[in-house]
Amino acid sequence: MTIGFTTIKVKDLTQSENFYQKYLDLNKMRSFSPDENTTITFLSDEEGNLLELLEDQSLDHNFFENNSSLVSIGVKVDNLENIKNNIEQNNIDIKKGPIEVPSGAKMFFIEDPNGVEIEFIEGFEA
Repeated sequence: MTIGFTTIKVKDLTQSENFYQKYLDLNKMRSFSPDENTTITFLSDEEGNLLELLEDQSLDHNFFENNSSLVSIGVKVDNLENIKNNIEQNNIDIKKGPIEVPSGAKMFFIEDPNGVEIEFIEGFEA
């Protein structure tokens, strides 16, 4: 496994894209919508490290004010099913998924003890 990207849940995707491009000199790699409520943009630094900005219109704006985790760590895996089985055997709750997006990538989500979201993803391409 390797960390593929870090996700930040954002209130306003355009504003966040502009901030990270202007002040951190990140380059926009691509944007897409895996469903009608969500838009995702991947940004990259000069070394290829990725930042995912995720705007989910189904989130109540109180989400951002109630100490919910705004950060998610994306972990690239070769075999999602093996990881899922290990997670289940260790009695760790799967919070969301498995999900397959139009690109064919498959993922599911857990939380660490602090509430940080961890996404395991197979077939990840930015």
